[in-house]
Amino acid sequence: MMVSLSAIIVVGTWEVGGIPYIWNLATKTDRTNLFIMDTDFRSRYTFWTSIVGGFFTWLPTFTTQSQIQRYNAVPTLRESRLTLFFNTCGMILIMLLCSWIGLILFANYYNCDPVTTKTITSSDQLLPLFAIEVLGRYPGLPGLLLAGLTCGSLSTVSSTLNSTAAIITEDFVKYYKPDLSEKQLLIISKTISITSGIVSFALVFVIAEINKTVNISPFSTMLHGTLLGPIFGAFCLGMFFPISNELGTFLGLISSIFLTAFTGLGNIFAGLAGKLPDQRLSLRTDGCTLVNQTGENIYEFEKTLTAFSRFSDWKQMHQQDSFLLKIWSISYVWQPAVGV
Repeated sequence: MMVSLSAIIVVGTWEVGGIPYIWNLATKTDRTNLFIMDTDFRSRYTFWTSIVGGFFTWLPTFTTQSQIQRYNAVPTLRESRLTLFFNTCGMILIMLLCSWIGLILFANYYNCDPVTTKTITSSDQLLPLFAIEVLGRYPGLPGLLLAGLTCGSLSTVSSTLNSTAAIITEDFVKYYKPDLSEKQLLIISKTISITSGIVSFALVFVIAEINKTVNISPFSTMLHGTLLGPIFGAFCLGMFFPISNELGTFLGLISSIFLTAFTGLGNIFAGLAGKLPDQRLSLRTDGCTLVNQTGENIYEFEKTLTAFSRFSDWKQMHQQDSFLLKIWSISYVWQPAVGV
């Protein structure tokens, strides 16, 4: 995975025009402003959503069963901490690499936004499009990208399926059927793992339909916050409030899931209805040229600049929003924090 990301960055940076060109273009269009100090929870990307919201977004991932199994796989507490430390360093590196890839994609499609021109249906398809159009000139690179994505996804899916089977077997099967032998439990665990894998594969087609109307990144973060945020809250409750009991923890967990589901689903449906603030930065299509099957130019797109000011235009346009709509307009990055 790291090799594929590195290859994309090296070749992509070279093909687009180099580091100075990419960075200057991103700076000129206000895409490198890291210190947006706006405290409005509706502002999608600010310093606070990155630091505070990002903290609550990532921390719950380290309290899942798949992660805890990794901690328990090493012999000592010190090695568990070292594992967590190296994992954190690796994730930070991957996020930085992915951020630079995002700037590469923006620089490459600066004058011709493929989403606006309907070349693709979602911004999630930008990287595959870039791999075909630009990296496709280098034999093996598109395949390396596919191998990296497959490697990264399989490592996550395999550990998740394993942990799902372990939880159901240990916490439910053994509890209700304590007389089962180890061999029977092993067969049940493998059956659960296979069934979970089939269900996960079926969900691919559901996600494909969802992706036609909703970007995967906000949707997955909301789903992540709705489920993992409350679980992390339960972990914190147990660590910092030892007097808490099972009933209180369960009620808090259910209440948190309902609250985050309400805000998350409200955000999705309000977005589909076009009622959420549109905070996108400028997009251009003046560099696009459509051609017919004979290769002749049909026409050139007229210059289209869809500019949005994060801190003036959209706030003025949504001053009269109802209280409920303002709640649903809260940045999806805050969803895990709401769950906690």
